[in-house]
Amino acid sequence: MEWVLVLVAVAAWVLRVAPLTRAEGAFGYPIDYDEGVYFSASALLFQGHWPYRDFAFVHPPGSLLLWGPAGASVSWLGVSAGFTLARWMAALCGALSVWCVGRLALRMWGPVAALVAALVYASHPELVLVERGPFLEPWLNLACLAAANMWLACSRHGRQEPRWGWTGILLGVAISVKVLGGIWLAAALVAPPAGTSWKSRAGLVLTVAGTLVLLVGPFLWRAPSSFLSEVFLFQALRPGDGELSRLGRLRELFPTSRGVGVGLALLGLALVVRRLFQRTGEERSAERFAAVAYGLTVFAFLTSPSYWSQYNAYLAGPESLLAGLAAAALQGGFQAHRPWAARGVAVLLGVAVLVPPWKSLCWGVLAQAPEVVALRRFILQSVPPRVALFSFEPAWGLAGGHLPPVISGAPLVVDSYGEMLLGALGSGARFALVEDAFQTPAAQARVREVLARSHFVVVAGRGRWQLSEESQHWLHARFVRRFLTEGVDGLDLWEQVPAPEVRP
Repeated sequence: MEWVLVLVAVAAWVLRVAPLTRAEGAFGYPIDYDEGVYFSASALLFQGHWPYRDFAFVHPPGSLLLWGPAGASVSWLGVSAGFTLARWMAALCGALSVWCVGRLALRMWGPVAALVAALVYASHPELVLVERGPFLEPWLNLACLAAANMWLACSRHGRQEPRWGWTGILLGVAISVKVLGGIWLAAALVAPPAGTSWKSRAGLVLTVAGTLVLLVGPFLWRAPSSFLSEVFLFQALRPGDGELSRLGRLRELFPTSRGVGVGLALLGLALVVRRLFQRTGEERSAERFAAVAYGLTVFAFLTSPSYWSQYNAYLAGPESLLAGLAAAALQGGFQAHRPWAARGVAVLLGVAVLVPPWKSLCWGVLAQAPEVVALRRFILQSVPPRVALFSFEPAWGLAGGHLPPVISGAPLVVDSYGEMLLGALGSGARFALVEDAFQTPAAQARVREVLARSHFVVVAGRGRWQLSEESQHWLHARFVRRFLTEGVDGLDLWEQVPAPEVRP
């Protein structure tokens, strides 16, 4: 069965990298705002600019270190090659996660569970999109799933205690990427393998803490106040954004685009709840672990101030495991009463999980970003590489070979969205919606500073959304539109005339 899991993982990798192999490479496929932020922040870190101290970053710093091979390569290979490497690294993370999901399900519940779990994860539409770029989730999921393999494997291999050392290191890495990685630590503590001692649980917690000290400590030491306000207070106090309705979020969490996988996961969750009230000596730590991680993740998404469907990528791990559990239970039921049909049920379930997401997966493979390609060509031909080019979405600057500009006397703005919200929240006011926060003078101030010292600016839809009407008038009075004719909506490039005297 191991070789089948390897084949599924390879197929998942091909699915993820396929659209990156076209003529325009990594920039011919749509680039999300978050991809630009995380890659740019990693590249700047390896050029000596520290998050929290030198620029705002609203997550723990683990992802910046993990994307380090791509971020560090910018200095000698260039921005385009570095970003391309990051996208291929994300796809590799996805393939490894598929293998981790299948391997854990195989150990716990058998080959049918392994196949279904791996296929559910490999074809998860939101996850496939995320595992094509430098988001948080590729590393977050891989660290969590590898930790689950370490923590739970002892229950089927005669070990008396779980591998709490490796589990703690991996969970520490996960939490250093995103605070929600702590959900899997909670699952490990609530649902440990049978016979796990308090010594192992304490060792797990201490190892997680030690890993966080090593990974996060240097950043906290350099800018303790900014670190705490950006990583914790910002997330707690941020205005609502994305899908605000709880009902709308439930529709996104349980969509028809992955209906069979979701249905199996909910069936698996029901089995776990039912077995909680049964007296049995059988080891069930893995299913309780998956149920706790699943339930806490759904709860976190429903109660978070902001939510977008790409968040579902973090739900894919426990969802896939629960789907595998349910598939094994269904196949086991047929095996007991209709042995002749058991193998057919296993094949049918494997095929069925691939049917609902098929259209979304095809759309993802065929998706293109012609507007980014056009802007990229214009910047490479018309904008000198050493001038200050600021983009409201870092990805638009990356397409033309420009990182967020480091300008003497001006703030370094990597995440314009986060920077402006931090400014608004720093005024002491609280806002129900991000649109209200963006309109305040406190939100506009630091972005106006960097705009005033930038030679070129890419505004587009995000810039028009985040800039107040007054700031837009101020920008149009200083800048001339050079790319896309006036009145045409899209990615527009503006040049300040006369050009500022400073250079990055």
